[in-house]
Amino acid sequence: MKKIILFLFTLYFGSSFSQKTLAKYPEGQFPYKGGTIQLSSEMQDYFLKSGSKSCDKNEMYFVSLKIDENGKPALIKKKSDESIIEKNKCAFTLVVKSLGSLKNWQPAEQDGKTIPAYFDFLFQPKDFFENYKPDYDIIKAYQSAAIPGGMKAFRKDVLESLYNYLDWESYNPKGTFIISFAIDENGDIVNVDLEPKVENNKILLEDVKFALKKIKGKWSPAKTKGVPVSSWFRMPINFNSRE
Repeated sequence: MKKIILFLFTLYFGSSFSQKTLAKYPEGQFPYKGGTIQLSSEMQDYFLKSGSKSCDKNEMYFVSLKIDENGKPALIKKKSDESIIEKNKCAFTLVVKSLGSLKNWQPAEQDGKTIPAYFDFLFQPKDFFENYKPDYDIIKAYQSAAIPGGMKAFRKDVLESLYNYLDWESYNPKGTFIISFAIDENGDIVNVDLEPKVENNKILLEDVKFALKKIKGKWSPAKTKGVPVSSWFRMPINFNSRE
């Protein structure tokens, strides 16, 4: 029987320059012309011109967009979001309508070519109504999730756990994948997913979930104004399998 030996050449946090979709925009690139302050400004303009009103309670929604190679955005909405949307219907409706009015999205670039990439931000209606300021930057409105020891140590732990717990005889992953997961308000890893989808993907995903559970260390959740919030995290990982 042929044995699969795993070579984990590189694990990147941020942009991986060998993948078909980037986990986030490369340093110095922005998903919107004029930057994220301009994005916030045009969202505010939409709310004013449309006569939109703020939400009655302190709602919020963590937006996840995939901007394709032509600069067309698509909202990523997972089944696990349904309960969150139900609790934040007003915030969700406001942000979806405002995003539909924005025309100046732009794709990420890699090696002189445009390429799809993800863009995430926390939408808080009160920041656009009661508390709006001209220099408001939507991506600086919250503090990202963190883990003790930092990302370098977590990267090392992920590599070791994948090496130890993946069942390499059941599948043969090659190239770059993106492992995505949410860090909930308690700092727990939930809603793990994997792309692109491959043969035996369900088995591979279950093994990835198991490997992540074996990693010690508790995440500190993302926060806004000192309040913990759920947020998404994406990890590009480059597999190279050889017989």
